[in-house]
Amino acid sequence: MTFTLSPPVRYAALLGLLAAVLVGGGMTMLGHGGSTATTGHVINRHPFGVKHRSPSTAAKKQAAPTAHPSVRTKPKGAPTTPKVKVPPQPPAAEQAALAAGLPATLARALGQHGVVIVALYNPYSEVDGIAFAEARAGAQLAGAGFVPLSVLSGAQVEKLTEQLGVLPDPGVLVYMRPAALVGRISGFADKETVAQVAQNAARAGT
Repeated sequence: MTFTLSPPVRYAALLGLLAAVLVGGGMTMLGHGGSTATTGHVINRHPFGVKHRSPSTAAKKQAAPTAHPSVRTKPKGAPTTPKVKVPPQPPAAEQAALAAGLPATLARALGQHGVVIVALYNPYSEVDGIAFAEARAGAQLAGAGFVPLSVLSGAQVEKLTEQLGVLPDPGVLVYMRPAALVGRISGFADKETVAQVAQNAARAGT
């Protein structure tokens, strides 16, 4: 038996076959394109979102030297020059009184005052105690120096005894620079008398 297709049916069959071929080819191309895009695009991310540093940068930071300020140290065993303290020299007036053979306390007073009153006393005598106080007050009135010397102390009066002999007790000696004895009172004397002797010696010195 032979089937014969009419021209309109034949044309419709050819168009359907062509459409099927085109649709199948398009789907195949889309499938290949999707797989290529998926495999070609790679996302490189750190799982915790931390940017990965290159090894060269980390090595440079570790190799960077730490700057330290230079510290100067004193070399060990360096010789040091000890400082020698020079004792202060006494005033010229004091040196002159010492050279004249006066006691050190009297010479020191003459280094500070032009006129010095020396009170000679016995520390165990009540009368000498009163004379001592008057002599000190007279020195203050005259603006003179004051030196008390005990006649019982050989260290204090030995040099004066060598120069003057027996010393009065109580008594007053008035010295003026450099080492001159300008007044002498034996026995008790009130402050006015002592001050007057000292003032007279100061006027004579000027």
